[in-house]
Amino acid sequence: MNVKELVQTGYDFFGKGDMEGFMGILKDDVTWVFPGENHPLSGSHKGKESLMMNMSKIPQLWENFAVIPEFMISEGNKVFVKCQGKADGMDTIFGHYFEVTDDKLSLMITFDDTLSMVNAMKK
Repeated sequence: MNVKELVQTGYDFFGKGDMEGFMGILKDDVTWVFPGENHPLSGSHKGKESLMMNMSKIPQLWENFAVIPEFMISEGNKVFVKCQGKADGMDTIFGHYFEVTDDKLSLMITFDDTLSMVNAMKK
């Protein structure tokens, strides 16, 4: 499986709610960086447990949250994905950067439209 196929597999697992499958394609020491300070997902989350704890906030914050990849660009072990971010009250653009190490996702940095995300949060 090439790096783009691996990243697409991650989106497929996430989209189906198969978090066990998703966790299976992550390195144990995976890092998820969500830039910013005041957003509920912000921070640098190291390791599968930390990443999962942070991702588990998503259903509590947004109704019908979905991330739909539109295209991917890859070079070596790096992949950039332009996505459509959707939830009730939100239809926006996300950018996601991944690195793959030893055939597993090792780094993800999200460049999401945090204003649209905050405005669409459950009240």
